[in-house]
Amino acid sequence: MRMLLAALGAAFVIAASAEARGTDHSHDSSAVDPESGAELLGQPAPPWTFTRWIGPPLSLEGLRGKVVLLRWWTEGCHFCAATLPELESLRRAHAGDLVVIGVFHPKPPREVSDRKIAALAKRLGFSGHIAVDREWTTLDRYWLAQRPERSWTSVSFLVDRKGLIRWVHGGGEYHRTDDPAHARCAIQYRELERTLAEVLAEPPPAAAAP
Repeated sequence: MRMLLAALGAAFVIAASAEARGTDHSHDSSAVDPESGAELLGQPAPPWTFTRWIGPPLSLEGLRGKVVLLRWWTEGCHFCAATLPELESLRRAHAGDLVVIGVFHPKPPREVSDRKIAALAKRLGFSGHIAVDREWTTLDRYWLAQRPERSWTSVSFLVDRKGLIRWVHGGGEYHRTDDPAHARCAIQYRELERTLAEVLAEPPPAAAAP
């Protein structure tokens, strides 16, 4: 059974990477490596320069002491549709310490009205903060510019109270499920839960002396 689940998970990774900017790829295991984002773990999260916010704007510096989960999402992405409801559940469960930001990045980059974006988020069951990365400027800074061979854009980053990246999801979906066809989704969601629990348990950084 374990071998079957592993095979199904690997097949999902290979097939799903075609989400990449509308490109069709045939990935082998070595080509998937850039999507892990492992080299970003423990690094300071880059500042963001979103096009705008739907609601009050937030800054990374202003959120210091909070745990931040960023997820890029877009219209017509079934991976996003499967994941955003889970992020809403996490947001509600940890409302005091966790800030969840859904970053809308239109594909292809173009102007999309706030009204439409808010309606899309509501349809997907997400009520958290929404930023708009119209030209993918912050997505490039966080993800694409560092490794041009990366293809996924529906990526996620968990940032700890000190502003360090502690968990990266290189694109696609993650959620709770007992479906063997989505074994990888469940494994990655459990990884997020474990990392989130560790990060939330850490004390906020000491305030700088005046």
